[in-house]
Amino acid sequence: MINISSKTSESTTASDFVSKYLTGLFLIIGLIVLSVFWGFSYKASSLIKEQLLYQGRAFFEEVVLIREWAANHGGVYVKLTLDVEINRYLAQIPGLKVVITDQAGEQYTLKNPALITRELSELAASKELFKFKITSLKPLNPGNNPDRFERAALMQFEKGRTVYYDYELKENEVLYRYMQPLVTEKSCLKCHASQGYQEGDIRGGISVTIIATGMKQQLRENNILLIIFAIGIVGLIFAIFHFISQVFIKDLRSAESRLIEMANHDFLTGLVNRREMFKRVETEISRAQRHGNPLAVIMIDIDFFKKINDTYGHDMGDTVLKEYSRMLTDTFRSYDIVCRYGGEEFLVVTPNTDLDSAVVLAERLRRVTLELVIPLGSEATPIHISISGGVTELIADEGIEKAISRADLALYQAKEGGRNRIEVA
Repeated sequence: MINISSKTSESTTASDFVSKYLTGLFLIIGLIVLSVFWGFSYKASSLIKEQLLYQGRAFFEEVVLIREWAANHGGVYVKLTLDVEINRYLAQIPGLKVVITDQAGEQYTLKNPALITRELSELAASKELFKFKITSLKPLNPGNNPDRFERAALMQFEKGRTVYYDYELKENEVLYRYMQPLVTEKSCLKCHASQGYQEGDIRGGISVTIIATGMKQQLRENNILLIIFAIGIVGLIFAIFHFISQVFIKDLRSAESRLIEMANHDFLTGLVNRREMFKRVETEISRAQRHGNPLAVIMIDIDFFKKINDTYGHDMGDTVLKEYSRMLTDTFRSYDIVCRYGGEEFLVVTPNTDLDSAVVLAERLRRVTLELVIPLGSEATPIHISISGGVTELIADEGIEKAISRADLALYQAKEGGRNRIEVA
């Protein structure tokens, strides 16, 4: 026999366990999926930052090379035209030839590295490529005054930082700002010695501005797609887990129901077993005592059952028990408790039934049993059986055990009296 102590609570607990287990597993897998997609998003963002950092550094190096070439040659003289102005700030430096005249009388003005850098930056900006600018906390030209980003970078350079970059939003454009310091070289002293700079001093920096709106928009769209894919995959996983959990819980509950059925019923006859009988009888006794209704107990035993086993074999004996159990179920009411008490003994508890009515029921059962035909085969003589029974009624404030004991005693008297009869306790 399978022993289950608490049917309902165990069924609920098992279903809850499956639900919690699958929910926990779903959360773990969901977190792993989300982490993977977050990793993709982070990697994409890092790649764009690295690309912008690389471009910023490359543009800076190009500007430094241009500036270095111009500084090594003492600047560049360009022909004075209506579009070319003399740099008045250079004119203030003593001994510096800002304007020269060639043999043909054509005049040329000096373009220093800072001015060359600024004009190249303006040209690049007009073509929407990028911007760069030489700036300093002490510029010769006020036009080279640092903006907020550049001032913050220059202050960091004075503290030893070698590179500074950040994003900046300006007029609905996302700008990537990059800046590195400029170290004073010997060729720079021609223009900047008067400012107190010495060779090796950080006298400013070059900032590079790259329009990153397109890249940021691309990154944003990429993140949106990743979120959609992540939600879709997590949703699909949830649907699969939900389907699996429902099927699993359904099968589990079905298996539990079968186990409960096996635990509460006799495996051979399908009648309730002794343990389940006592449980149900307790409920009926409480109801009977509460309402003052009678309750009867009938103990039944198949006569000469051992002889049937010895003559026809135990398989035939099992067939007799099953056929007789089916007849008991058909004979009594649906709310009567019919139990296989042990071996060939059966116990029937009939609520709302007094002793006289129980005796009538038992007598009718005895007569019906005599009419039961259990075939042995096509040619063999069928088996006929009879029963002996003991009947009693539950006494007020009495337990079921005492009532069963009296019914069993009456059954013993019926056997002693010749069998195939009903006795009353």
